[in-house]
Amino acid sequence: MKKLFFIPLIMIFSCSRPFAKVDSSDEKSTIIKKIFEEVSAERTDYLKEVFSDNMKMVNSKDVIFNKEEFIAGIEEMFDLFDGIKFESVNGDANGSEIETNYYSNGKIWSSIWNNFSATGKYTGQKVKFPFHISYQWENDKIIEEFQFFDMHHFEKEANAKSSKNLTNEKVGFVIELSINKGYSLNEVKIFLEKLTNFMRKNEPDAYDYGYYISPNEKKITLIEKYKNSEAAILHAENFENGPNMKPFLDTFKINSFILIGNSTEELKNRIKAYGVEPRVLIGGWTN
Repeated sequence: MKKLFFIPLIMIFSCSRPFAKVDSSDEKSTIIKKIFEEVSAERTDYLKEVFSDNMKMVNSKDVIFNKEEFIAGIEEMFDLFDGIKFESVNGDANGSEIETNYYSNGKIWSSIWNNFSATGKYTGQKVKFPFHISYQWENDKIIEEFQFFDMHHFEKEANAKSSKNLTNEKVGFVIELSINKGYSLNEVKIFLEKLTNFMRKNEPDAYDYGYYISPNEKKITLIEKYKNSEAAILHAENFENGPNMKPFLDTFKINSFILIGNSTEELKNRIKAYGVEPRVLIGGWTN
């Protein structure tokens, strides 16, 4: 009976049509290879030719760009890195490769998996990381691009550039606190866990939020960082209109409050009641 069970399955699979044909030496795969040769040479004219005017590019954070924004992003990459290189491909399925899938429903997708290597112009650091990009074709033009890779190196270099140019929009608070009498360290830790959970849930553009205690366990330095002034204003709104302001002021005394970064006047005015001292960026970098 077991043998009879497998016979129909064998017949079904042997009679079905392949859903896709894969090719690594076709014209479209060759075009993808040419794209990366042009990028390595820091040229965009060929890209403007082979990408459709109606294209969309979706990056690793699910942000969508049109053709103009896509080309501008490539040119920005040229400004961030020197010596951009990609590994060679030869169709042997060992290491980096390009292949095109021709599906029976008429759709055509090309994919590349490779390694990006370069030297940051602003950090001076050498980087190398793997990436995977897929392209959908519409006739002889690329209509969609989907990127899959860790964007950390690009963001780090962009931060270094904006810091050097003194245009970094990131801001932060450095707040010196003392623990009020009647509150144990354990009670403080429990309260800080509630604060942290609230921040993570309600303020996605706050990227650094840490409480650092002194050796005598009497004083705490609070460091908060935000992607821009608008995110810091949102924090002020949530703090004053949410559940945390009263228990915070009951638990801590604010001894000093420093605003760091190139903040907007709106942010300065929003938090001036706390006796804030502003400090602007004049060197180094901001993460």
